[in-house]
Amino acid sequence: MRRVWTDAGKSGYIRSVRRPGFDSALEALTAGEVGTLAVWKLDRLSRQGAGQVGTALDEIDAAGGRLFFLKDSLDSTVPGHRMVIVVVSEQARAESANTSLRVSAKKDMQRLEGKWLGGPRPWGYELDDDRHLRPHPTEAPLVRELCDRVLSGETLADIARDWNRRGVPTRKGGEVWRTSTMSLAIRSPVLAGLQPETLTRGNKGYHEPRVTAPFRHPDTGETVSLMAEGFAPIVSEGERQRLLEELASRYTRWGRGQGVPRRLPESLLGGGMVRCATCGRSASSFGNAYRCRKRFVDRDPCEGPLNVAIRTLDRYVKREWAYGLATFDPDSPILAAVADRWLAKNDPAPIREREELTAQLADLRARMASADDDYYVRGTLDGERHARITSAIAERIASTQARIAELPKPEADLGALLDPELSLPAIEGADVLEARALLRLAIKRVVVKPAPYHGARFDPKERMKLIWVGEPDPYENAPA
Repeated sequence: MRRVWTDAGKSGYIRSVRRPGFDSALEALTAGEVGTLAVWKLDRLSRQGAGQVGTALDEIDAAGGRLFFLKDSLDSTVPGHRMVIVVVSEQARAESANTSLRVSAKKDMQRLEGKWLGGPRPWGYELDDDRHLRPHPTEAPLVRELCDRVLSGETLADIARDWNRRGVPTRKGGEVWRTSTMSLAIRSPVLAGLQPETLTRGNKGYHEPRVTAPFRHPDTGETVSLMAEGFAPIVSEGERQRLLEELASRYTRWGRGQGVPRRLPESLLGGGMVRCATCGRSASSFGNAYRCRKRFVDRDPCEGPLNVAIRTLDRYVKREWAYGLATFDPDSPILAAVADRWLAKNDPAPIREREELTAQLADLRARMASADDDYYVRGTLDGERHARITSAIAERIASTQARIAELPKPEADLGALLDPELSLPAIEGADVLEARALLRLAIKRVVVKPAPYHGARFDPKERMKLIWVGEPDPYENAPA
């Protein structure tokens, strides 16, 4: 024996699967490097039938080589064996075709029933005995935190750094979170408890990359839920649509992100909140300081790069947040914007019905957008079904909008926020996540100028400017 070729885990039936071991073995045989190729059993060589096996026999015969199948006792050099080899290869192909049909039919039925089709359970969920999903007791809160922080404007890189610093274990028990893992979880329809489907579109022989989209029932055109009875998904369809739009907008503005260092110190002002006044780029945390991303990450020139200690800037921003809120006029549009955020965070009872209806409206609009994509973009929905589905969704959207219009608008009590004696101790005593949430109620951006000279003390009045919620933000669509 001179060499062993294997294709572990590779299908010999699917034509699109590349089998380097198979190709190398035939190449060695036809090139004369080896005289005989011994195969354990014929169906281990190929399950594509007489087409592939017959071609291989012709090439091997022309090179003077020999194929020997151990369990079948078949030898390509023995008269009469060639016909048997071809017949047995067709039997192997037929067996694979029948098995594929049975498995496919079973999976089609399970897909319609909203059952998880196999493989590892999705992150954030656990499987019941019927293979339906339930929120995982420890992972689901992490997924919810991830989604909330992305929707609030934080980058995946900042969240990954924070989780690595906090020692949040990965799904497989590792220590390092990566942005790619988080991005895949957010983009999957399973996040919203929906049955996924992998689609491939082709055009004149050129295939676009595969995309994962919500599976639609062939009879109704509706998405299929994976959730067990009585359990809600971690996010709604509307929230998932907002997450996808948020990630898409970041890709348009900034491009793909970079890898995440394993450990970085705790910082308060993540998610692009801090901006360098000189170049307009965001600041990243390096060691114990916020530093201009353009200068210290991209290594591009910045005439006056931002460089300020994390603790110093965090301390002054907290104080300015507490005392700055108290200076606004009660009728200020800034306080009106803060009030809306305060209600959503701290006083949900009066607006619970409004939030539920708004979430329903977002879900309906997400379904409408998904149906349009299936018809206009992916081409997986015909015109008649598209018209029927969108007409029904449009009626529900109109009904939901009418119910929202009838609800009274709640009012927020900002007394605690407008009293620095209460708000400053609250934010200084909060952990990083809670402090970030409080800051983002009122502050969109922190713009910092460079120090006038090396070693100068930080003067917040001269070097720091806050952009409050409701104020024009020139950095809204600026690159990070």
